[in-house]
Amino acid sequence: MKKTESYVILYLAFFIYSVSSICAKIASQQSVFFRVMIFLVLEVGCLGLYAVIWQQVLKRFSLITAMASKGVVVIFNLIWSVMLFNEHITIYNCIGAIIIMTGIWIVSGDQQ
Repeated sequence: MKKTESYVILYLAFFIYSVSSICAKIASQQSVFFRVMIFLVLEVGCLGLYAVIWQQVLKRFSLITAMASKGVVVIFNLIWSVMLFNEHITIYNCIGAIIIMTGIWIVSGDQQ
């Protein structure tokens, strides 16, 4: 499989992982038990799908590269927080995201 396709699978896994946090946050905002359970089931489903894809990722990448890249979930969660929950991103959030992305770039570059 091409390297680009492998990275697409890697970031797809992290995207799905970030969607599970959306389900968790929405579940926490519900007041009706049935709605809470729906979103918790969706969260577990996302985590299950993530686990299956993660196993495929580990066939293509070293564990160091895969785990270092997991920091991109922070970026996805920042995007979700603004788009779906109308939260504000602070300068500290941006600085933290830059530090995380720099770390991913350094670790991923060392593994090639």
